[in-house]
Amino acid sequence: MAVGKDALSVISPIVYHFFLIMKRLFLVTFFAFTTPLVFATENTPAVAQDNETTTVSALPVEIASTDPKLHYMGRFDLGNASGPTCAWSGSAIALRFHGTAINAKLLLGNNRFEVVVDGLPTKVLVGTAGKNLYNLASGLSDSDHTVMLFKDTEANVGMASFQGFQLSQGGTVLPYPSPSRQIEVIGDSISCGYGNEAASNKEHFSPATENAYWSYGAITARAFGADYTCIAWSGKKLWPDNSIVALYDRVLPTLDKPVWKFDSQKPNVVLINLCSNDFGPGNPEQEGWVKAYHAFVDQVRKNYPDATIYLALGSMMSDDWPRDRHALSTARGYIQRVVGECNTAGDAKIHFLEFEVQNAAVNGLGADWHPSLKTHKVMAQKFIDALKKDLGWAASDTSH
Repeated sequence: MAVGKDALSVISPIVYHFFLIMKRLFLVTFFAFTTPLVFATENTPAVAQDNETTTVSALPVEIASTDPKLHYMGRFDLGNASGPTCAWSGSAIALRFHGTAINAKLLLGNNRFEVVVDGLPTKVLVGTAGKNLYNLASGLSDSDHTVMLFKDTEANVGMASFQGFQLSQGGTVLPYPSPSRQIEVIGDSISCGYGNEAASNKEHFSPATENAYWSYGAITARAFGADYTCIAWSGKKLWPDNSIVALYDRVLPTLDKPVWKFDSQKPNVVLINLCSNDFGPGNPEQEGWVKAYHAFVDQVRKNYPDATIYLALGSMMSDDWPRDRHALSTARGYIQRVVGECNTAGDAKIHFLEFEVQNAAVNGLGADWHPSLKTHKVMAQKFIDALKKDLGWAASDTSH
């Protein structure tokens, strides 16, 4: 992944290249071993992690995973024998109910899930071997509530399956108001929230510090009360190899079937943030890369004829890399060319959006020089402002 200007100002070219090589080797090794581990037998560091091995007491009212009043966000294999199964970052299950307590039956594997009760993140569930019943909330007022389970970790950490909820005595399921707006983000580790909870750039990848709930895309979606889909994978590129495009039509990215039915969701907005792994060291050949980007934009446009599509850049890339200087400017030129050619061809709903290079001195750094929680909020504000300007959307509070 690319490194921002502030990070590079404190390391030498030799150290930088050593880091880049070792990081990519680490990602390949880590994900090669963790991807097959499917079911191994607004969050801040202040939110507690629930990784206790103590037994959770069952609640009497069973709510099946197939209940039509449940709301699924993102991509789920609803026909999976283990229950509705997801892998992409930000996949979520939401429920509106009347009751005082709620449990969830889950196979988490190595994943972390954010628990959001009445719009506030309250705890993070951490997969525990041999455990499939988790308490989400108890001691609630005897009134109406909402709960959401939100996948913090990315597809490389593995799949997770949902098997239903349990409610307190007398609890009832209520219709969930489906949002009228939908946002989809396509990208790499930046969009996953890689390392955004890490204490510094000296840390390496760990599921414990990856939190997609506080990624820029998810924050933006909450600001507009929109459903959110994230199709992102650390280390992925646009072209010519290791491309997210090859996985774009998959429900579960490590399996070629089932294939996603694009008519099931029609996002109002799609943001593509791909290029940080394509550029530096070494920039891709312009004509081939631009052609590949056009082809992918055409694919997205075919799936979503009415969507506003942003071709984004940043926030890790810099023009100050020891090799291939001006990588950021080069990438900007390539993407702006695609946007301009799309506009000239008559598609006025294609926009360019550039996130500022992360400022380590002000906002710190996440693991392996990735954006910190503060930087993700800065990026979200940029995205929010663009949607206000281009679509006339009004945003609500984004503090959670």
